[in-house]
Amino acid sequence: MRTITPLLALLVGSSALAAQSTGSVETRFNSALAGTRNHSVMVSLIQNDGVVDQSETVIPSGHRFDVAPGTYDVRVEGDGVVTQVKKGVHVFAGKTLNLEFVMRPGTGAEVTQYAAAVLSREEIEARLRKLEAQVSDLQKQQAAHPAGRPD
Repeated sequence: MRTITPLLALLVGSSALAAQSTGSVETRFNSALAGTRNHSVMVSLIQNDGVVDQSETVIPSGHRFDVAPGTYDVRVEGDGVVTQVKKGVHVFAGKTLNLEFVMRPGTGAEVTQYAAAVLSREEIEARLRKLEAQVSDLQKQQAAHPAGRPD
């Protein structure tokens, strides 16, 4: 029994580590529009022009993909519905991203740039410093002109 316990701990620990090194994309479908409920669609995760994973599902159900962190395009297509593509979907380790698709009857495709403006850590820190300086200036102005006292 004692040799099984460390082995079990090792398996559970490696499973938790694997879960932290992947992220998830969960697709959901709005079926409120007439003509789309119970349609079969193919959901594909694409990276570097290649399909990484795909699954067929029926609207309104969805599908969950567990994938390596990175940037993907998510494409949903099916007979009788407008194809939808969300480009630039960012997947982070240990996080689940919920994507909702509103499917419409018809033909053609709609492409949406999902996360066009992703800031680097340096850009975020620079914006934070700028905001902190603005708050400090406002606090100085407020101290120089206390409320209730006319200039």
